[in-house]
Amino acid sequence: MDILKLFLATGLMGKFILLFLFGMSIISWYYIFLNFFRLRGFEGSLSKILEEVERLPSLRSTNTRFLASGNAEISELLEKLNQFIVKAGENESLRLDEVYELARIEKEALILRLAQGLGYLATCASTAPFIGLFGTVWGIMKAFHDIGLKGSASLATVAPGIAEALINTAMGLFVAIPASMAYNYFVLKRENLAKLLDLFVQRFTLK
Repeated sequence: MDILKLFLATGLMGKFILLFLFGMSIISWYYIFLNFFRLRGFEGSLSKILEEVERLPSLRSTNTRFLASGNAEISELLEKLNQFIVKAGENESLRLDEVYELARIEKEALILRLAQGLGYLATCASTAPFIGLFGTVWGIMKAFHDIGLKGSASLATVAPGIAEALINTAMGLFVAIPASMAYNYFVLKRENLAKLLDLFVQRFTLK
């Protein structure tokens, strides 16, 4: 099947819908690859840090500099946690549970920054099939319009409109299915990382 010939055979509205869906697909795949490699790298760094934390007898500021040398986000979190612990040591009114709550706030802020474009992926997953459906309806309308103009319902008359309808349907699904799968995967991955970070914060504030 020659995709280029199918694209050239569609009408102006069909081309516009296909190009629009193609643009949505490019951006969604950008976010898919970006989040996949970023979350995988973050998870690997966090797992190594948790192993180091379990082995260290205490977590003074001098001991934590080497822990997150490979990850800027975790390094920033460690620096803020150290600041909270130092303030707790200087200010007796700042209790351990307050330090832990401050650490949880920083952890939640990090989780929110971790995955990018999840809203866009959710939008693609929910709207792309309907955009493709609009192209389907438009192609069928074109087929009936051609029947009315030529007064014939032969295959040569209806084929261009039906082909335009089907290719728009396929393109809408091509955009929506990967976006939906990626969105669900990244949401679950982010929840797992949030639990790991919560465990890390607990270990850090207690040592």
